[in-house]
Amino acid sequence: MYMVTKKRSYSALSSIYTRRLVGLLIAVVLFGRGLASAEEALQVILPNLEGGIFSLEEELKKGPVVFDLWATWCKPCIKALPKIQEVADAYSERGVSVFAINVDGPRNEAKIRPFIKRYKLRLPVLLDKTNEVAKQFHLVAIPSTLVISTEGKVVYRHQGYRPGDEEALKAVLDQLLDTKKARQPE
Repeated sequence: MYMVTKKRSYSALSSIYTRRLVGLLIAVVLFGRGLASAEEALQVILPNLEGGIFSLEEELKKGPVVFDLWATWCKPCIKALPKIQEVADAYSERGVSVFAINVDGPRNEAKIRPFIKRYKLRLPVLLDKTNEVAKQFHLVAIPSTLVISTEGKVVYRHQGYRPGDEEALKAVLDQLLDTKKARQPE
């Protein structure tokens, strides 16, 4: 019985990694076709944690935008956010802006700052108190990550978190930035 269980576990892990690899390959192939199938991002205007207002339209003038939707009670978010912070640190000099969109709602707003401090996050935090962003982009799970090109197209969407997911995000950003660089006249 022990051997069968162990064999199934290995088989299940193998299946998970195979699906992840196939998904990444599909994303790369679709992405490489010039973003033809990318969804148009609608306007997003949200308050930030510091009391200001964020506008997606204005931010896209600076470069691509990454949104990571999260909540203070979400266990996978606790693992994902430090990885998103690493991506933000690595790509900020290349013109990519990364924003953490908190979806806790008004009842848990007081927990956001202590959470950010506890996990030593430096990401700008936007507040989506009514889950409008999740609804707009048809997201049903958190954490969820979106990449929006400077043309306003959603070029990457991922829901949930498993260790290593940040590598797919980096691959998409590299491809997006390489495509953008190739389009610019020298």
